[in-house]
Amino acid sequence: MAWLIVMGLSPVVASPAWAGRPLTTEDTGTLDPGKAELELSVDYLRDGGAQSLVVPGGPVLNLGLTAGLEGTVATSFLLFEPQGKPLRAGLGDSLIRLKYRFLDETARRPALMAAVSARLPTGDEGRGLGEPGVDIQTLAVVSKTAGRVTLTLNTGYTFVIRNRDLDVANVNASVEGAITRAWALVGEVVSELATSRRTEDRAVLRMGMVHAVTERLRLDTAVGFGTTRASPDVLFTIGVTINLN
Repeated sequence: MAWLIVMGLSPVVASPAWAGRPLTTEDTGTLDPGKAELELSVDYLRDGGAQSLVVPGGPVLNLGLTAGLEGTVATSFLLFEPQGKPLRAGLGDSLIRLKYRFLDETARRPALMAAVSARLPTGDEGRGLGEPGVDIQTLAVVSKTAGRVTLTLNTGYTFVIRNRDLDVANVNASVEGAITRAWALVGEVVSELATSRRTEDRAVLRMGMVHAVTERLRLDTAVGFGTTRASPDVLFTIGVTINLN
């Protein structure tokens, strides 16, 4: 279920032109102070015989707080069907995030950012809709644009407070390519690397596209596949990002 939360509550923020949904890789963009964005989506995950549907994935609300600083609050509603068991439905875990860009991109150097997020146990653990305790993730983010292509790298660590043997290192990378002013192709690798024998490495390869319908409305879709034994088999998302200002 942790992977469902990670994939379903991916960031929304745009940088420099396209980052955000449907990517999970954090980007170096922030909203201007006082600006806000809302993200809604439908997310599907299949892991062995179990299936999960996030309807909606979100709402995810992003707020520009001060120059370079942005906050995010997100939650979700889950439909979860374990293998051979009845369907469960209810509120999933929630997410809060702060990100701060302390170095802007120039012609010679990349943009640099730090981000910290927390998963809050608002889902029902007993019904498989959430996990106990709080997880804290810290990330260092770097991105660089060359022409129509933006490359982004995340490195970080997730502290699983309830059991530190479940901690993981995070390494994510994405590429975004603008085809036209309205269309872009995106791809990423998202990974959790085990820090003890209690867990296994997980990685997902995801590809998708984004369509800017207007300056205030952006549509997206992506499909992902697990690349390790412990990873989900298939992930699919389709969503919308709305500029509220």
